[in-house]
Amino acid sequence: MADKGIKNVIIKKDLLGKVTSSNTRVVRFRIVAEDKNRKSPYSQIFITGSDVVIGGPGDINIIGNSVLVNWGGDGEFRTQIMYDVFAGFDGQTPKYVGSGGGPGYSFLKNGTQSVRVIVQTSSIEPKLSQDLEVYDSGIVSLV
Repeated sequence: MADKGIKNVIIKKDLLGKVTSSNTRVVRFRIVAEDKNRKSPYSQIFITGSDVVIGGPGDINIIGNSVLVNWGGDGEFRTQIMYDVFAGFDGQTPKYVGSGGGPGYSFLKNGTQSVRVIVQTSSIEPKLSQDLEVYDSGIVSLV
């Protein structure tokens, strides 16, 4: 027999927040009564899988001392809210420059010869993906 007071709540994956550097999500929840006078203890921590990271198209434009990066793609890149941006100048290993929403980001140029930009799904602790070499074929890598 079903209880009339039970409600099912579905939370979509894209609303769960940032992923970890290993492309998983950390989820913990608690139940709060509608009148907010009772709360359950927090649940155990759950580690959930995330969507497979895919490469996508992008480009870099340098205007004066500004670097403008634009990207697009299918699936995850359209629904994702935040991205981490890494840049490496003159052959250096890319370092974290910031996070932003939407399909573009700009920052100041710190090099003289070349720039390599990597954009990946925003994570709890921004660092380059472990699978970087798979997507390391172009000037702009989206992981």
